[in-house]
Amino acid sequence: MARTYPHDKAVMQDHPPAYTEATAPGRGPGPALARTPSSTLSTPATPSLSSTPRSIRKGHATSFAMLSLCDSDKLRFIRFPEPLTALASEVLTALWPKGIQTVQKYDESLEFKLKGNPLGYGGDKEKIAIRVTLMGLLDAFAKEGWVVVPSAGGRVSRMGDYKSYGQGDSLIFHRQQPQVHSWLCISFDSSDLIHLLNAPTELATSLISSFGDRIEKCNKDFVSGTFELKVRGNPWTRNSGKGAVQSRLLALDLMQILEEQGYSMATALDIDHGDGGSEYESSGEVWFWYR
Repeated sequence: MARTYPHDKAVMQDHPPAYTEATAPGRGPGPALARTPSSTLSTPATPSLSSTPRSIRKGHATSFAMLSLCDSDKLRFIRFPEPLTALASEVLTALWPKGIQTVQKYDESLEFKLKGNPLGYGGDKEKIAIRVTLMGLLDAFAKEGWVVVPSAGGRVSRMGDYKSYGQGDSLIFHRQQPQVHSWLCISFDSSDLIHLLNAPTELATSLISSFGDRIEKCNKDFVSGTFELKVRGNPWTRNSGKGAVQSRLLALDLMQILEEQGYSMATALDIDHGDGGSEYESSGEVWFWYR
């Protein structure tokens, strides 16, 4: 059974005021579909392979879509069907505590501008909230059959020279069969911290047991449900070449334990380029796992 996220609330049924206008007919290529409640969204069957190639027309539905992180506050949904962008609006409204500022068509994408700076110089509370929010999107989309492409970690980190335009990492989704998972987010923060969001207690216990004296202490935030492991020796900022190797050995050991606990890696994202936060100042990509 899938776990409930620390910040999860009842999914709101109303879109922000700008959503309807942004997705109304005539505002982009092709008419907007009638909105379907998330609980009754129907997932189109995965298209069968054919030996006859077909051209991809502008605005034509495909089995691939992309979520792009942009600037310090924007999420762009590219080629997702309208029921999925409606679902995204619900998830963002429910999980991002500061709310949605605007929704608009941006070229051939639908862009959600969030209040605050979740992808940039936000504080620790924003760091936690955006990770929970992205976990929520991954979970909601998987239940509708849209999952991150596994072969490449589903990620596009750089494509063209668009950094000056605020373009960040992107996730590639592929339409498959609906999947229900329990999700976990892992981040490597500050100089010596590992944060586990939505982690079961038995996983934290297993990590402490396996890492032994490499773990200085473990704390649990009972409000957010986050486990914080403090690792000895400042592994993320050690000033030596060997530190680079040791930090990666730690990551490999962590992956081994996660696999033994039944988890599979979905993807890794550079959410904020290490900007902002204090205890949650990221020192690496954020990992998303499921089981």
